[in-house]
Amino acid sequence: MSKLPEQELLQYIYKTADMGCDGIDAVEKHAEEKMLTELKRERKEYEHIRGEADTLIRRGGDEPAGAGMMAKLSADMMSAGQMAMDDSRSRIAEMMIQGTTMGIVKTIRHLRDYEGDDPDALKLGERLLKTQEENVEKMKAYL
Repeated sequence: MSKLPEQELLQYIYKTADMGCDGIDAVEKHAEEKMLTELKRERKEYEHIRGEADTLIRRGGDEPAGAGMMAKLSADMMSAGQMAMDDSRSRIAEMMIQGTTMGIVKTIRHLRDYEGDDPDALKLGERLLKTQEENVEKMKAYL
């Protein structure tokens, strides 16, 4: 049984916002105060997006599915390994920019492939994209 286009987009949004929170969690203990403030702001926005996606998914009769445990574990291990070699603010910013840029590409693809007609799902996807783009711009200051 194939999912409705709205549910597919919303599940992607939920999973991406969830991974954004996890990515921030993995590096925030290494961040200096100013960068930490920015990362916490980014995390709060991802939490809001994830919460809205959760509500819309449930309204559609489905359950939200975050990133799988293996994906989270793999990302955590990769972050820990990279932080062990270099935990400078520049390296943290670089990691955040790289991860978010991959997310931007996937978000654009999901939005372009979306064939549904739910304005709330589309609006939330566009908000996720805008948030990702803004986060990359903010992290550039720390390179």
